[in-house]
Amino acid sequence: MKILAFIPARAGSKGIKNKNMANLKGKPLIYYTLKVVKKINKNVYPFVSTDSNRIKKYCKKNGFKDEYFRPKKLSTDKSYVLNAIFDALKWLNKKKNLNFDAVMLLNPTSPIRKKQEIDKIINIFRKGKIQSIVSVSKMKEHPFECIKLDNNKWKYLQSSKKILTRRQSYPNKYFFIDGSIYLSKISFLKKYKSFVVENKTKLFRSSQFPSIDIDDPADLRIAKLFI
Repeated sequence: MKILAFIPARAGSKGIKNKNMANLKGKPLIYYTLKVVKKINKNVYPFVSTDSNRIKKYCKKNGFKDEYFRPKKLSTDKSYVLNAIFDALKWLNKKKNLNFDAVMLLNPTSPIRKKQEIDKIINIFRKGKIQSIVSVSKMKEHPFECIKLDNNKWKYLQSSKKILTRRQSYPNKYFFIDGSIYLSKISFLKKYKSFVVENKTKLFRSSQFPSIDIDDPADLRIAKLFI
């Protein structure tokens, strides 16, 4: 099974200017994803999709030589990553006669993911005849403590039928999609237009702690503690 490791790295971002090139302990943020993906050798083809000359130049220096340049219409804040993936697959087929069975999405905003986690998820995917799998992490804020505020009125996001006063008493079954690793067969993506479909996508419980998805400067400061 041939897997395309797709790294989306457009120039624009709102929370942090030029986020994918933001400094994280002396290296651009994207460096950490490039570094880990180059260590994977299980029939995985690494590929960077960018509309930025700066990012393209940096990636070439790090061994990513593909001449693909993401079209501007697929590089806006409202662009859907799947459209960029399908465009890259089409380009790779036309320019390099390459075809793939599955796509692994590795966002540069998850800099602390480990090769071991990627290897595990690929092995599960290949051996289990799975259509789609995504990494998840335990929720830090439990739903019993989360609040929805609406017009100065609030209610718990989820309430327990009995009063629970200790965290240890909370059901240990709440997770969130952490954004670190997505892996799906191309046929699944074409059918459902998503990596994640309720009760169809398998969940991979990540052992990484904490799970960090860079969205603002505060996330960068936290990430520095774990790089």
